Amino acid sequence: MFTTTFLASILAFSAAATAAPVAERQTTLSPWQVTGVAIFTPSGRPGTYPWPTITANVTDPNALVLGTSPADGSEVSLPAGGLAINCQAKWLSGTEPTNHIWPCDAAGDGYWALEVLPGTSGFTSTNFDLKFTRVAETLYLGSSYKKTFAGQGHFSLDTNLGGQCGGSGVCFWGLKAGSNPVLVQQAEVAA
Repeated sequence: MFTTTFLASILAFSAAATAAPVAERQTTLSPWQVTGVAIFTPSGRPGTYPWPTITANVTDPNALVLGTSPADGSEVSLPAGGLAINCQAKWLSGTEPTNHIWPCDAAGDGYWALEVLPGTSGFTSTNFDLKFTRVAETLYLGSSYKKTFAGQGHFSLDTNLGGQCGGSGVCFWGLKAGSNPVLVQQAEVAA
């Protein structure tokens, strides 16, 4: 019949198979790369340009799987290297850019948006958070495939910004040397 070694092997295999449940496949996303942040604040003097701005650029280094086509069973995906260009918040001096979603330039594979959030002690032009949202979308065989991702990063003089203000009160800030790119970990947003 069965040898002791054979029975022991069967029992050991059965125990190993039931002790470790099959884990759901998890895809780890590489962080987005914020490759540029530029902040301009006007002097505030009468008759001068009144619009402070924050402009950012982001690269997504991930190839994204958006789903599987029921028509032919193909995996529907977007290549790595998705770009968010000229994500710009522009607001009137004396107000704040928070509580508003700002569009980035058009992308061929969906769209990106920027949201300015308060920093560690409220909003200032030298201490704030940026939340980026990517809606990755494509058409394949007449069907739309879409996933949304969001990530938030902190920007401040203490961490990754540098720049200066002129005698007129005009200030320019940007990513300081050694801080480019700023990595922002994103996650998929449930639909």
